[in-house]
Order: sequence, then C-alpha cells, then structure tokens
Amino acid sequence: MSISEAPGLSRRQLQEQLRALEAENAKLRTIRDALIQQVDRSHDFTGNAFKLFQSVAELETNVEKRIQRVARAMNEAKIARRQLQQAIDSIGEGFLLYDSDDRIVLCNRRYRELFPSLDDILVPGTPFEEIVRRAAETSIIVEAVTDPQAWLAARMERHSRKHCQFQQLLSDGRWIQISERDTEEGGRVVIVSEITHFKRLQETRRLTDMSKQPDLLVATVASIAQGVVVFDADMRLVTWNSQAAMLLNLPYVDMHAGMEVRDLLRLVWRHGARVPRSRKEEAIAWVTRVETRYPLRLEITYRGGRVVASNFRSMPDDGFVITLTDVTAQNEAARLLERSNEELEQRVEERTRALTELNEALHDEVRRHEATARDLERARRAAEMANLSKTRFLAAASHDLLQPLNAARLYLSALDNTSFVTAEARDLLANVTQAFHSTEDLLSALLDISKMDAGGYEPQICDVSVGDLFRTLETEFGALARQTNLTLTVVPSSAVVRSDPHLLRRIVQNFLSNALKYTTSGGILLGVRRRGSSVVLEIHDTGNGIAREHHQTIFEEFRRAAAPGNQRPGGLGLGLAIVKRAAGLLDHEIELDSEPGRGSRFAVVVPLVPARASATSLQSAAPQTSDAPGTGEREESGTLFVLENDSHIADAMVRLLATWQMRAVTAPSYGALLKRARSEGLAPRAIIADLHLDGDIDGIDAIILLRAHLGRQVPGILVTADRSQEIRQRAADKGIEYFSKPVRPGQLRAYLAHLSAASAVEANSGTGMAMEPIA
Repeated sequence: MSISEAPGLSRRQLQEQLRALEAENAKLRTIRDALIQQVDRSHDFTGNAFKLFQSVAELETNVEKRIQRVARAMNEAKIARRQLQQAIDSIGEGFLLYDSDDRIVLCNRRYRELFPSLDDILVPGTPFEEIVRRAAETSIIVEAVTDPQAWLAARMERHSRKHCQFQQLLSDGRWIQISERDTEEGGRVVIVSEITHFKRLQETRRLTDMSKQPDLLVATVASIAQGVVVFDADMRLVTWNSQAAMLLNLPYVDMHAGMEVRDLLRLVWRHGARVPRSRKEEAIAWVTRVETRYPLRLEITYRGGRVVASNFRSMPDDGFVITLTDVTAQNEAARLLERSNEELEQRVEERTRALTELNEALHDEVRRHEATARDLERARRAAEMANLSKTRFLAAASHDLLQPLNAARLYLSALDNTSFVTAEARDLLANVTQAFHSTEDLLSALLDISKMDAGGYEPQICDVSVGDLFRTLETEFGALARQTNLTLTVVPSSAVVRSDPHLLRRIVQNFLSNALKYTTSGGILLGVRRRGSSVVLEIHDTGNGIAREHHQTIFEEFRRAAAPGNQRPGGLGLGLAIVKRAAGLLDHEIELDSEPGRGSRFAVVVPLVPARASATSLQSAAPQTSDAPGTGEREESGTLFVLENDSHIADAMVRLLATWQMRAVTAPSYGALLKRARSEGLAPRAIIADLHLDGDIDGIDAIILLRAHLGRQVPGILVTADRSQEIRQRAADKGIEYFSKPVRPGQLRAYLAHLSAASAVEANSGTGMAMEPIA
C-alpha cells in the first residue's frame, strides 16, 4: 500500500496493519538469529556465510523502512482526519456521518447548533436510535409532542430506507429539511438544512394564492377563528389553515390542495386520532351522502387527553367545510363541575344529617376551622420564607448568570477593536455582539421584573436632583442620538423630587430608549413641567405615534409597538413592563399621550421637594471637592488597576483596555494587587474592581484601602452583578462610580475618557497632583 492511500484508511485498519508488520518483523528476527547461529557453526570458508548474513541484514532494513512508511501514513491519516473535521465544520448545513453499525463517526458544529439539547450525546460511537429517542423524550420535534412513540417509529422507518428526504417542524418554530443517503461502505450520511425562511415564504405565497379564490371561500376562511378545512363538490381539499394541521396533529407538508377527503381521513387516523367506530362510519356516510347532510359534530381524542371538536357543515355548491376547536379545557371543566356538584350535594346531606343527629358536630366544625386557620398561618409563613428565598436566589443567580456574559461582552469588544478582523468577520462579530446584547437585556429585565413581583425590591426614597439625572442621561443617550441623526434636547432643571434614584432613572431611561428606537427623524425633548406640589418628567418624540387602543397593551410583557416603515420593532418588549412595576412600587403616575402620525409624550409624575428643604438636603449630601474622582494625570500616564477574581473576565478586561491604548494590571484580591503594586512601583490612574474578590476584603473596601495607601482620592469604578440598592448607595457614599454587569464597553470607555479629560484640565490649570507609586 502506497503512502497516498493511507489517509483513506481508518485508524483501526492502520493499527491492524501495524500489528501485522510487527508480527512479520518478529518472524524475520527469528530467521535472522537462526541463520547467524548456522553461520557460526559452519566450516565453509568460501564466503556463503557472509552472503547469508548480508541477506538477513538487507531484509531487516527493508522491514524497518516499511514500518517507517506505515508510521508516516498514520500521521498523514491523522492530519487528513483533522482537515476533514475542519472542512465539515465550515459547512452551513448540519452534517452527521454514521458507520455500518449506525454509530456516529463525524458530527459538525452546525448540527450541534441546530440541536443544542443533544450536544452531550453527539459524540463518536453514539448509536442513531439513542439520538432520536432523546429527541422524542425532549419534544424537540412538534410531531413528537403528542405521540412520541409514533414519531419514533416513523423516524426509524425513514432511516431504514436507502435514501430519504423530508421536512420537520421544531418546537421552537423553526423548519428543517433532513436528507439521508447510504454510503458505499454501508454507512449513512445525514444532512440537515434550516428552511424556516423558505417555509415562511411558501406560507405567504399560499395565503396570497388563497386570496385569489372565489369570494365565498375567502369569506368562509376569514370568518372562522378556529382550524378550517374546506372541500369542493368533488370532495377534494381546496384550502386549509395552519391551525387545522396543528389540531389534527398532521405535518403541515402532508396536506396539499386536491387531496381527497378519504386520504385526509386516513392520514388523521394514522397520526393518532381516536374516534369510536360508529362515529367514524357516521362521518364517512355524511361526507358521501350529499343529499342527507345535516350538521354533524364529531369529537376526536388524542393520546394525553387532548380533545378536538370537529363541526361538519355543508356549503351551497355541495362542498363542505370542517371547523376544528380544541375543547380539552371545556370538557375537563365540565367534568370537574359535575363532580363538584355531586360532591357538594353529598356533603350537604352529610352535614344536615350530622347537625340533626348530633349537636356536637358544630363544635367539631369549629375545631376544624381553627385547625385550618393554623394551617393557613403556617402556609403564610412558609410563603413568606419562600419569597425571601426566591429573592436571595435571584440575587445569587444574577451574579452567576451575568459573570460569563460580562466576560463575553469584553472579549467581543476587544476583538472588534483589533485590526486583523476582516470586514466579513466584523459583520459576523457585530451579529454576535447584538445577540449578546439582546440576551443581556432580556436577562437583566427578567431579573428586575422577578424581584419586583416577588417583593424583593424595597424602594429607597430620598431627595433626587432632576438636573443631575438629566445630565447623566444626556451623556448616555446623546451619542446614540447622534448616531441615528436625531436631535436630543435636554432642558436643564433645578427641581428636587422625592423618589428612589435607581428606579426613577430606570423609568426615564426606558422612556428615552423607546423614543430613540421608534423615531426615525426629527428629535427628542426631555424636560420638566410643574404641576402643583409635583413635577412631571416628560419625554417628547417625533416618531410615528401609538394608536389609542394600544396605550395599555404596550405596558404588558413582550408587547412592542409597531416600528416605523418596514423595520422590525427593536427591544424585547420588557422596558415598559418594568416602568409599570417601578412606578407602582414608587406610587408614581405614568402618563401617555400619542396618536399615529403625531409623535408621543411619555411622562412620570413625581412629588416635588420644597425649595428650602431641597437646598439643605442637597448641600449636606454634596461631596467635597477633594473627594471628586478624576485627580489623576493624563490618559497616557499611570496604570489602571483591575481587581477581578474571575480569570476570564480579568483577561477580557485587560485585552479590551489594551485595544484602547490603556495599560492595566490585574489581581484577584486586594493583598495580591498591593503586593504587585509595591514590587513594580506602580501608580494607578484609576481602580476598576469587582465587588466579590478573593479574601475577606471586597471591591469597595479595596478601593478605600488603596486610596489610603496612596494618600489621594484615586477614581474608583465598581463593576458588579449585584444590583441591590444597598451596594449602589455604599459605592456612592465613598465616591465610587457604579457599573452593573455585564458592563457596556462604550459606557466604560466614555467614563475613562471623562476622567482623562478632567485630569488634563486640572493639569493645565496647575491644580493636578502628580501620581506617586504605592510605597
């Protein structure tokens, strides 16, 4: 076998050939030793002994060369296998290769992405039957939801064919096409393509064609909200809707125009529909006897207790229509009501007889009520404890879930700032970054909503400066507005209100975010209007506006207003839901004025603090000038200290800062950072710290201690997944800027630039202090 043929062999075949060559080599060594012994015993001095020895030596040399060739062939086979794996990973479709024993040989990355719940078993050696059985148990496929065993049998039958191609609807709404073909060696190749986009185009085209049907058919389909199946006078399928296919438990692709009614009924029975034989015959007779048709109602049951009511109605042209409705809940409610009535009557009789026969039953009832009251009290206490546990769990979960997302966001931002990323890769990177942003926003919003619903958030009411709030929001949203060619106008205000600063900022922030999303031209105005003892914080935009019938629904979860033009609405539909809950916790009123074509006005009404009281409270709470951050040198001098005990996040932060031409050093604890700073003579320009660090000192205390060692107020930045009001207030009291995880790289960079600008101004004015390393 030549070396060029080696890559086509499997590892097991190469190992078998190597073992055969080793056995042959052992035999040759035995022959060589025997010949040498014979030469030693021989008295022939003619030179024959030397020739025999020379032949043996040449034979041994040839064997060694063959062994070397086999070794090179095995190495080339490994390289070829690795190249093959890389090649199939680059394929846009899912790829799976089975051997002759129906076990996985190769599986590419795309296949794992299509079926993430199967990732742990998509490894070489896993049999096909185990994979499809897991898919049936986890209900990945819609057809497997009602009757997993029936779908499993059908899937195994398709797999047994030499070649097959079919389509499947996944439980998450995606469509896939599966193509299978046998290999010449008895294996099996499976190709999976996602065709969701094409199925939606097909549905759109079918509905468009349906709109061209006669007016009577269109009116019939449009007037029925349930599943609809329409047949013509020749008993052939004319039109249907997707709800009908779902209720009948039929694959959507198996229904086609022109299908005879008998074929459709057989398909229904085959997919698990259960109907009494007499009723089945009655339905067939109704279809075939046009002249004696009467309104017929037939109930179809499926495994799991689902019941679908089908109503047969004749149409004027001898065609007929079948409407389908899921009545499982109604039937179950009727049975429960009947059972409850029977039990109620029985209890009434028993109570009446007991009261008549023995007056003591009344005392027993009182005792039972007292026991019930005690049980209810215990249940109430247990519910309160469960509520508290849920709040603690949410706090812990927010940290654990947001940590990896924070590292991923930092890595993506660092990668986006590198020069070796191609334009095509940058587009993919932008899509990945957007997906992470959506995941972060959804997770953050869900955690906030859960805390509010569970009563885990206690508002911290204090005096809030509206001017400071507006300046912060103007800095945050001004750049976003300029990117979309919008004008953000913020009217300064000196008003001071009574509210929770975090929740109030979240309300106005969500209003501004919505205004930016749904405004394509013009501008946005943020201002304050006085109303008696309160002020109204208003956000006006020049967007398309919102119809009055949607003014309430947009404050519900996952409900979004229509975006302008043909754009898809942005966001997750949770921002206004959070606004509604936050306003409820604060007892603030939310206002909305909007009409289509005239823009929108969102507002929140907040109680006003009297002018004298507000001046006193703000003056006492204002930090001293010496405590303000930003007393370092210019951006190019000094090092950023990063305190982070998660190595992935620390590495991502350093890489990100490096792309911004900023030097940083990291440490997992306060002690480690102090030791490194002293040994290297480092002078920090700012300190970026996580709250939870190794050791007993957390991030806030670490910044305070480092400031004490330096003898100056180094700017401190707290980056943490803990969003509690207590941590925010603690950081604010110590003059530390708060950023929640996952941190937005743009905001962090803007704040660092702000620190650099502030330090530059101080340096130019002669008031800046030189940074000294930690002694």
